[in-house]
Amino acid sequence: MVISNHLNQSRRKVYYHLDKINEALPDGVEKIVSYPRIGIKLTAEQKAACRRMLDELSIYSYVMSVSERIKMLLTYIAISKERVTLEKLVQLGAVSRNTILNDLNDIRHQLVTNEYDIQLHVTKARGYYLDCHPLSKIQFLYRLLYDIHTSGNQEFINIVRERIIDLTGFDRYFSPEVKHYLRQQLSSAQESLGKKINGKDSQFMEQILPYLLLSYQSIDMTDKEKELIQRDFSITWDRKEYRLAHQISDDLAEKFDIHLDEIEVSLIAMLLLSFRKDSDSNNESSDYDDIRLVLSNYLDAITKAYGLVFNHRDALLNQLITHCKALLYRKTYGILSINPLTKYIKAKYDSLFKISKSKIAILEEAWLIQMTDDDIAHITIHLGGELQRDEDTFNRNKHVVIVCDEGIGVQKLLLSQCRDYLNYCEIDAVFTSEQFHSVSDLVTVNAVISTSDAIDSCFPVIVVHPILSDDDMIKLIRFSNNRDLREESRFDHKLELCLLPYISDSKERYILKSQIERLVSQELIGGNPVVD
Repeated sequence: MVISNHLNQSRRKVYYHLDKINEALPDGVEKIVSYPRIGIKLTAEQKAACRRMLDELSIYSYVMSVSERIKMLLTYIAISKERVTLEKLVQLGAVSRNTILNDLNDIRHQLVTNEYDIQLHVTKARGYYLDCHPLSKIQFLYRLLYDIHTSGNQEFINIVRERIIDLTGFDRYFSPEVKHYLRQQLSSAQESLGKKINGKDSQFMEQILPYLLLSYQSIDMTDKEKELIQRDFSITWDRKEYRLAHQISDDLAEKFDIHLDEIEVSLIAMLLLSFRKDSDSNNESSDYDDIRLVLSNYLDAITKAYGLVFNHRDALLNQLITHCKALLYRKTYGILSINPLTKYIKAKYDSLFKISKSKIAILEEAWLIQMTDDDIAHITIHLGGELQRDEDTFNRNKHVVIVCDEGIGVQKLLLSQCRDYLNYCEIDAVFTSEQFHSVSDLVTVNAVISTSDAIDSCFPVIVVHPILSDDDMIKLIRFSNNRDLREESRFDHKLELCLLPYISDSKERYILKSQIERLVSQELIGGNPVVD
């Protein structure tokens, strides 16, 4: 029972694992048993045998959790063109039939509460399959893949791809050559589209496009059904992204023998239109006058109601147009839009978030959409990056650059935050990783502030979150005040240790710690006046 509670697993599952351990024990070693009122007690010989087995495990071995295995099974069921049998699922999951049957029951339960109206069915002719509208299946798979690639780790991502390739034989769709080709096309899209697709979104498209194409190809549809779906994609046909999608389709056929129909071309165009853009030279087109007017009214309403002043209102308006063009396509096609920074925006910029939300009905009513908190957090990021601040009166005698791949809105907000805490520093530039590495030999600075720990630099690197945590703020202040960068700030940990003797409940301790950290940030460090 203690093991069950500690691992958050059923007792039945604990006994199952115990049986597996006993099967793996060498001959001659006594089996491990659970004694009544005593529990599991290992002899010295049993412990030695278990240690030897652990030493023999590869450091690259990976054991999937139940939720990860379910995600892999769902991905396979969604893309397989052949009949999905229980035996194939057992092979894919590398577990017993009973375990897979339990997983399938969990999948049915999860789909009941799913917003896409999808059901898992099984017949002799088709095996296991997802019964739903074709676009719902693609939307659901997109959300599933997003979850796998953002919540999972790289080993799990690799296992999903490799096991599905082994079982389906779709090698050429996932080949390094195809991935390299897509990367080249997306990186050069600025020339053909006049737009620069966000680096993270480009990377995500390289990873998920084969799955989405295969998911569509696995659907049996009549010509009439295909015609209806083509109409759903018709708004993409007049856009530059559609022409680029056709070029990608032609190249995939010629170079890799991967042939796409018009719906798949439209699907690629839809993804290109939906992804975030770091820049867009087409915003001045009269096609976007309506979007410009709505956003201008939104900014005017916020300015009038709250007296906010923006440093470069025209630049801010242009950024919002770029962001909202993609947002409208995501809303039209039900493409998932999760903002991983939302909870940090709410915590650190709560007042500005509420200000952004208070007038969001202007956008919703004009565009007939519903904005989520994730959507509003994106808007907040853009507003926060252009808020007017008092000019800093300190002498700036250090030079730094910022490296951030989270998009232009987050870059500007991070720049704005860093200015609050780097009182004695000059921020020379804000780069993406790619830009920084291309000019790193020409840059001379005292430090690099980066949102990624993968930056290779000869200068000291200060790794921070896109929305600065309290520890991040202290790191920057220590650097600004000539403290040694090698001396790590452990403010959060030290505060936790101070409170521990007085507050035993972890939730109450966390709440008080958060309140103290906010007070330090606002009163002592001098936070943004917009923040509560």
